[in-house]
Amino acid sequence: MALHDPLSIRTGWHEHFHLARTLLNETEAEILRSRSMSNLNTSVLQTEKRCIFCGNKPNDKNREHVIPRWLISLTGDPKREWHLGFRMDRPDKPERRYAADQYVFPACESCNSRYSALEDRAKSHVEKLLNDQLLTAQEWDDLMDWFDKVRIGLWIGNMTLNKDWHIPNPNFYIDQRIAKRDRCLLVYQHPDPENIGLNFIGTMDPVFYYLPSVFMLVTNSLIFINVSYEFMLSEQMGFPYPRKTGFGEGEHARQKYVEDFAATYNACAPFLRFNLFPPKMAAYQAMLLEAGFDDEVYASLVANDYIKSKHLPGEPIKSQICTLYDGKPQFLQPDEVLGSANGQAPAYVELLKHCVRLLEFRHSLLDHLLGAQLGDRNLFKTLKRYNNEAIRKVQQ
Repeated sequence: MALHDPLSIRTGWHEHFHLARTLLNETEAEILRSRSMSNLNTSVLQTEKRCIFCGNKPNDKNREHVIPRWLISLTGDPKREWHLGFRMDRPDKPERRYAADQYVFPACESCNSRYSALEDRAKSHVEKLLNDQLLTAQEWDDLMDWFDKVRIGLWIGNMTLNKDWHIPNPNFYIDQRIAKRDRCLLVYQHPDPENIGLNFIGTMDPVFYYLPSVFMLVTNSLIFINVSYEFMLSEQMGFPYPRKTGFGEGEHARQKYVEDFAATYNACAPFLRFNLFPPKMAAYQAMLLEAGFDDEVYASLVANDYIKSKHLPGEPIKSQICTLYDGKPQFLQPDEVLGSANGQAPAYVELLKHCVRLLEFRHSLLDHLLGAQLGDRNLFKTLKRYNNEAIRKVQQ
C-alpha cells in the first residue's frame, strides 16, 4: 500500500478517508464560493486528453508512468493497490483504486521517448543513494531534472485523474518546467532502515493542485523532499532576484510580472524561507531568468564575475550545484562529489514529523503569496484553511 496524504499516516486508512472526504467537501464548496463558480468544468484537462509532457493533444496512443515502472518494482509488488483520491462526482465519494503499474497518463510517443535516457540515469542515481553511495554534482543536477519531471507529472496526472473536482487550467506541463525554476532536493534517512515501500505525499489535495511546488517521495530507506518555485533561492545564493512582483489586471490577471532586479553576489545560508529538518544530504540550484537576458539591467547583473564563476558550464540558466557543509555554502564543479551536509548522519526523524513540517512549509508559501498580494487572495485563504485543518488533524 502507498500513502498519498499525511492524514493517512496519523489516522489509518478508514478514518483517513472520512477526514479527507470532509476536508475536500468543505474546500470544494469554499473554492466555488470564493471564485463565484458553480460549474466544475474549469480546466482543459476535464474535457480533452493532453500529453503530460508537451500539453498538446497526444499524436500517438502512448501512456506515461508518472511513477516509473523501475521505481514501482524497486519498492514492492508492481500490482499492489494504490489509493488515489475520491470520486467527487458521486454522493458517497468512493475511493479511486488502481494497481500501481496502471497509474498512467496520456503522452505523445515521441515525448515519452525523449525522457527515456533521463529515466535510465535517474534509476542509477537513486539506486546509488539507496546503497549509501555518493553522487557527483552532475548526477545531482540530473536527479533534480528527474524530480522536476515527477513533481509536475504528479500534478498534471492527479488533476487528470480527479477531473471531477474543481482544478485549475494548467499554464505549463513537464516540458515547460524541467530545470526552469530554482530548486532543491533534500535527502533524509527513513526511521526504519529496512523499510520497503513507496509513498508520495502532499500531491493529492487542492493545495498541490494550485501550488505544485513541494512534495515528499519516500523510497524504501530514504525520504526525498523536493521544492521548486520562481526565485526561491536566487537572493540567498547571490543570483539576480526581483524586488517587485505582482499580477496583471483584467485579461492579464493570471500573468505574473517581475521587476526591479538586484543581486548581492554573496551566498548566505539558510537558503529557504522556511527551515525543514536538517537533511542527510542537500542540493540547491538557482536558475537565471532566460526571458530577462534581453533586459539591459538584468543582463548587466548576469554579466558579473560572481555569476559567471557560479554558472554551470554548458547550461544557459543553471547555477552550479550548491550544498551546505556545516551550514556554509559550497558550490561544486560537475565532477565533485556531494557528501553529508553535517559531516555525520543526522538523527532519524519520524515520518509523521516530516509530514507536519511539509504542511507547515506549504502554509508559509501561502502566507508569502497572501502577504505579497499575489494572485487570488480568496482562493489562497481557502487553501490555507484547508492546509491548517490538515495540520491539526495530523497532529491530533
